Amino acid sequence: MQKKQLFIITVFIISFLSGENLLSGHLTLNDQDYFHMPGFSLLPFTDTYPEGKQGDIEVIYHDQRIMTNGSVRLEISPGQWAPLPEVKSKKFFKETNEAEIRLAFTHPDLSCTIHIKSLKNKVIIQMVSDGPVPEEWAGRIGLNIELFPGAVFGKSYVMDNHAGLFPRQANGPVLSGENGTPQPVPLTVGKYLSIAPESPRCHIDIESVNGDLLMYDGRITAQNGWFVIRSVLPADSQENKIEWILSPHVIPGYKRTPVLLYSQAGYHPDQTKTLFIEKDPLDNNTHTVQLIRIDEAGSTRVELEAIPEKRGHFLCYDYYSLDFTDIKKPGAYFFRMNQIQSSPFIISADVYQSLWQPTLETFFPVQMCHMRVEDRYRVWHDICHQDDALQAPTDHSHFDGYKQNSNTDTSFDPYQHIPGLSEGGWHDAGDFDLAAGSQAITIYTLALIKETFHVNSDQTTVNNSGKKVILHQPDGYIDILQQISHGLQNLLAGYRTVGHCLPGIISNSLKQYVHMGEAASMTNNRIDEGAASDDRWVFTNRSTALEYQAATALTAASRVLRGYDDALAEECLRTAVQIWEYEQNHDPVVHRSAYISRNIVQQEIMAASELYLTTQDDRYFKRLQELLPEIQDQIGRIGWSVTRLLPFIEDDYFVEMFKQSISTYSTTLDSTLK
Repeated sequence: MQKKQLFIITVFIISFLSGENLLSGHLTLNDQDYFHMPGFSLLPFTDTYPEGKQGDIEVIYHDQRIMTNGSVRLEISPGQWAPLPEVKSKKFFKETNEAEIRLAFTHPDLSCTIHIKSLKNKVIIQMVSDGPVPEEWAGRIGLNIELFPGAVFGKSYVMDNHAGLFPRQANGPVLSGENGTPQPVPLTVGKYLSIAPESPRCHIDIESVNGDLLMYDGRITAQNGWFVIRSVLPADSQENKIEWILSPHVIPGYKRTPVLLYSQAGYHPDQTKTLFIEKDPLDNNTHTVQLIRIDEAGSTRVELEAIPEKRGHFLCYDYYSLDFTDIKKPGAYFFRMNQIQSSPFIISADVYQSLWQPTLETFFPVQMCHMRVEDRYRVWHDICHQDDALQAPTDHSHFDGYKQNSNTDTSFDPYQHIPGLSEGGWHDAGDFDLAAGSQAITIYTLALIKETFHVNSDQTTVNNSGKKVILHQPDGYIDILQQISHGLQNLLAGYRTVGHCLPGIISNSLKQYVHMGEAASMTNNRIDEGAASDDRWVFTNRSTALEYQAATALTAASRVLRGYDDALAEECLRTAVQIWEYEQNHDPVVHRSAYISRNIVQQEIMAASELYLTTQDDRYFKRLQELLPEIQDQIGRIGWSVTRLLPFIEDDYFVEMFKQSISTYSTTLDSTLK
């Protein structure tokens, strides 16, 4: 086995004054463990979420996160689930403005340290290894930092004597890398890179002391890639290090523009109305705020003019508030503070009547799986995933958190098609998987919305037999009930085929998973069994928490479906009761997988609440009585569900204990909010 290599990355932030454009302040390690000076902050592994372009070494420049993911990398532009180092420890030394972060790779077996020290206003990034680079990793271990494309589109860069423009789209040339994967060619190579020198808000320089800087367009390998600045640790170097100098050109006297925080959705005349203002702590000016009403004729007039009240400091900024609850006259308004003007908002008794429709009329229909979705001249996606789904392989930990144990809890063999799964469900908002936990939550939420707010709108055509959806075309049926029914087809499929809830259906490969195109093109829509198939996999292990969660959703759905689809309503309630009977007579099963709650008792309480609310059967309330200590202990999470039962409960002790817990929680919550 290759001897373990120790890599030390040292990031020295050393500063000196070298020109009128450089900031005259000093970069210091503050009480929140990041390095800051007005207009420039460097966050040392405050967060680690590389897929979301957040974390590792980050640069906030003139209040824009312009750089991120600064760390050791084995690839030019790592994709999702690429090998990344794990943070093992962080130490901060404020008296000397230093920080030390320990990192470690699992594959390959490498350890790293990042040391950060600030003096004034330059950043030196030094990556040092305690030995030669292992031969198999030669040319791959490097120091990366990623530059936000949106900040520099169309702006210039100068590398040594070569000038260029940051392209708005990823262009060639491209090489063919390992296994035919695309390999970007550097946009430029050199020693001294000046980024956007013509832009006061973006101008920042990076110099490499002992090796080349290479700048790549990370969008060559993935659409969500950023520009990547990289140096590779040389295999034959005696120093075994990379050293960069980072020089920001901060606008002299920079202060962040205040931000006005208000409800863009608008306000009801009788509700509490508060404007919050977020200000740079260096901004000591007293700002007068005007609330301006737009009159019927299009003219404007000042309805309120006042100086906001200071509320305090939180994290980076100072906060102020202005109460305008007394303004009740319906109409359009906006705020003005010096040269800052907000967007208009509405005060009206019906202000919330026109906010939810896009969710029900567009978002949910577009996310419907196993359907063709049309919208006037657009087809959102064609009929998709008609080949769902194959039994997932055993002893398998999948990406995105799905897991299959050594058993399947079904009669199907790995890679065998399970019938009945090509119906219903909504694609996940970020990709195309169908997680039973999120499907159940959605069904439950829609059922409560229908029951509470009596939503009866009809703006969408859903043709189940033809597997076709048409947006903005009424069909005579209530949309929210059609959506609930569609979700139920997916949730009930597991009970119809194997007798329990199936945790989820997901793409079988990463190439499929990151698919960003037409849903119907993910698979060939033909059932093809076997490991080489493009069909999605279904993960099938039983979970007690998921079973109770499904029972909750099915029970609530059974109530609102009465009179619309009585047969489906009856199946929902019958299935929920069967779930309850089974789980009450078997030991709980804990299965760790994606979108499955780890709190079995909480899910049991919610299922019992819904079943009692629906059936008035005392056996469900008796279980709630037994679980009263758990209800009290988790009152902040579960109290809302049990509260709905109070009109039907005749147990005075239960009601009194419950109300005491609610009162205690209310006091705690009020204290927290203050």
